[in-house]
Amino acid sequence: MGLGYILTVGLIIWLIGVLSLWQVFYKAGEDGWKSIIPIYNTYVLSKIAGQPIWVFLILFLPFVGFIGSLLIALGVARAFGKETWFGFVLFFFGFFGYMYLGWGQSEYVGLNE
Repeated sequence: MGLGYILTVGLIIWLIGVLSLWQVFYKAGEDGWKSIIPIYNTYVLSKIAGQPIWVFLILFLPFVGFIGSLLIALGVARAFGKETWFGFVLFFFGFFGYMYLGWGQSEYVGLNE
């Protein structure tokens, strides 16, 4: 396989991921273009998940950043009316989970505590 093939496949996968996140943002009432900007898209996702700013900030700490990712994934699942297990799907298989949320029948219900 040549470098061109690998780059093309990588670009297609990246584009699918961005478009999926774009749809998730759109359903949650955010501008879709925010899904393109690295780091900022994670901040917006943490807002959609209803997480405080410290959850976003711990993403940058070694060894504990995954806890922030998990909390954001669980919050996004809850914001879309899904159960806790779907939050783990978003955490471990985010590419497919966000495709399901963005392009599927899922609707943003907010965070009614």
